[in-house]
Amino acid sequence: MKLDRSIFLYMAPKAPKTRFAQCSTCRDWVTGDRRCVIHGPKIKIGGDFSCGLYVHGEPMPPGTKTYIDVTPEESGLVDREVRCENCKYFGDDECGLYRILNDWRSDLFDLDVKVDAHACCNAQTPGG
Repeated sequence: MKLDRSIFLYMAPKAPKTRFAQCSTCRDWVTGDRRCVIHGPKIKIGGDFSCGLYVHGEPMPPGTKTYIDVTPEESGLVDREVRCENCKYFGDDECGLYRILNDWRSDLFDLDVKVDAHACCNAQTPGG
């Protein structure tokens, strides 16, 4: 069985597409407090941050209790927009990284190279 793009946690966008995969649209972000339920009370997190533990949903209301479950290093917390449109491998509605891997090891990879500009995956690399 060949590996598909689910190994990269590829997520198709949900509304609002221009904010998809950013903390401001994550169920664990605490609005107004610049905090995250799973990152705890000491880490300030802007709405334009993102991490590998993103779950699309309604953010929490101000004052929601937070817990230190993960460190920013463990979650991959970054201060940048992480959608495909902002990735150095994105072009012409395709993921160049997926194409490279398919070409390099066609016996191992069968990655759908067509991606939505507003989607994201954990291989996102800044550089557009």
